[in-house]
Amino acid sequence: MYKLLNQRKNTTYKSKFFMRNYLKSLVLLSVLFASNITQAAIGGDFSLIDHNNNKYSLSGSSNVKLIFFGFLNCPDVCPTTLSDVSNLLKKLEGLAKYVDPIFITIDPSRDTPELMKNYLSFFDKRIIGLTGSQEQIEEVSNQYHVYYSYQDKEENNNYTVNHTANMYFLDKDNNVEKIFIPGTPFTEFYKYINRYMLKDIKNLPLQ
Repeated sequence: MYKLLNQRKNTTYKSKFFMRNYLKSLVLLSVLFASNITQAAIGGDFSLIDHNNNKYSLSGSSNVKLIFFGFLNCPDVCPTTLSDVSNLLKKLEGLAKYVDPIFITIDPSRDTPELMKNYLSFFDKRIIGLTGSQEQIEEVSNQYHVYYSYQDKEENNNYTVNHTANMYFLDKDNNVEKIFIPGTPFTEFYKYINRYMLKDIKNLPLQ
């Protein structure tokens, strides 16, 4: 009897263990499936005003794009990202002319085209600053699943903005090829884009 009870206990334990792992697998598959759907839904064409007060349309350029969202008064994340993009353009050398590095402000009421031009030129004059109405910025942010919120905006003009800090790498057809999350090492960031560019334009003369 004692032996039989032990066998039943072992069988029950194994069944519970199996079901627990089976359910975990189902949850994991669901997350992966949802992630694929989410990534497929990210992106899309848009038109905004650049830092020279000209219209910029995503579909109007045949370059690959590197898009990131931020604001000029950002104390740390945005300057770090801009420095990485500047270093990327330098290391790409001749390949850099096939990249549109795009900074989209999430603070259009303060970040005017003129201010963006002065600020971005400190990092690299090739970085394209884009702005628009609050409604336009909201629409583009939603397209790329970018979250942002203003902190104490109603109380003073020195407010800060919490925001998603991903970088979106788009192919020439403006499909999202890769999303770089915050904290991605620069070497990984550079190697991926450099390898992609070499493969993508290997038949074009580099100058």
